[in-house]
Amino acid sequence: MNGSLDQSRKRQRGLAAVEMTIVLPVLLLLMLATAEIGRMLYQYNTLTKAQRDGARLLATNLKYGQQSSLSECPTFGGSLPDNLSLRASNLIVFGNEAGAGNALLQGLTTADVSFCEVAGLNEVRVQVEYDFIPMLFDQLPDVGQGAPIPINFPLTSSISMKVLGG
Repeated sequence: MNGSLDQSRKRQRGLAAVEMTIVLPVLLLLMLATAEIGRMLYQYNTLTKAQRDGARLLATNLKYGQQSSLSECPTFGGSLPDNLSLRASNLIVFGNEAGAGNALLQGLTTADVSFCEVAGLNEVRVQVEYDFIPMLFDQLPDVGQGAPIPINFPLTSSISMKVLGG
């Protein structure tokens, strides 16, 4: 009787090892996916905070009713008075108006930032498009079913703010 109990325990240990072999890769994949989603949300939060700071700079430095020669919103771009466009872009990308230091997000450039004026509402809108690239790999394998699936995508955010200057 004691011999069959030992044999049953050995089988249970072997079964546990097989179960762990099956479950461990799935658990690791879920942990890595959770970390990547958290990293993406952190980058999006950093992006929108910087964008709010840039919109606030524009809103406080433009005069109410001033023609800023910004384009209408569907086509972002345009120019701002007194080098304000460069100052706002630098604030969004580098965290300071001078454009000194490293970018707040790796790969973010001033070319990713655009501005427009909301017609008739006296608002300025700031749009930023940042390409999120996962840390470990940028595509899922095809597993024999066609081309690999890319998992990098653009994080796009747009913020409007009323012009505060009088």
